[in-house]
Amino acid sequence: MHIRLATTRDLHRLAQITVTSLVDDPAFDYMWPKRHEFPEDNFFFWQLRLKESLYNPKQTFLVMVLDAEDLPIVAGKQQVGVPDTIVSYVIWERLGHSSVARHRWAGKDTWLNLLDRSTARVEAWSVSCKYERRDADRERLAAIAEASEKDRRECFADVSEMWNLELLVTDRRFRRRGAATRLIEWGTAEADNEGVCCGVAASGMGARLYRACGFEKLRTGVVQVQGQNEILRYDVMRRYARSAAGSHDL
Repeated sequence: MHIRLATTRDLHRLAQITVTSLVDDPAFDYMWPKRHEFPEDNFFFWQLRLKESLYNPKQTFLVMVLDAEDLPIVAGKQQVGVPDTIVSYVIWERLGHSSVARHRWAGKDTWLNLLDRSTARVEAWSVSCKYERRDADRERLAAIAEASEKDRRECFADVSEMWNLELLVTDRRFRRRGAATRLIEWGTAEADNEGVCCGVAASGMGARLYRACGFEKLRTGVVQVQGQNEILRYDVMRRYARSAAGSHDL
């Protein structure tokens, strides 16, 4: 397997593994409680979100893909995957205002990417004006966004520069093969090379992996909408910079 940058052609596969592989993540059920009733909405709006991340200059969108020597990977009696099949992805966001951060963002500072980014934003805005998202609980999404801002203010107040792990997804058929670990380590190596920390809001199913990659729990976040019984708990985690590890070119 090897890591490469995600492209527009990957969007269908990226949305596909998102909606099928996060089914055992408590946060996924909490945010999209009606996804079983409206699977088309869940898939479509994930594509829109992923497209915006793809063109966001502050975000590095990486995928792990199969090589020919990884085949056949057998699930039961069925061969799974072909070369260049995406089995995992990560979205890392470089936050800050330093020259190092600006240099990182400049990699996507092209007129074509600006056009794509503007188009993606307009599309997302237009769709939101025309259609009500039926799979989501808007109050819960708003509460999560508010909690995330509070976590940033209270747990990272001493940090002006950092790498934040926005999203990590692995195809359920390819878990425990090291793909997610390598995608995490790409970002932690970049952070070490720059001498900055990393942050992540981890669900219960992901916290163990992040701890193995050097993250430490700062606190447990709790989200509950007034009048609802359902509660979402997650770990706010931080990884402190270590000695420079060298940049991972793509």
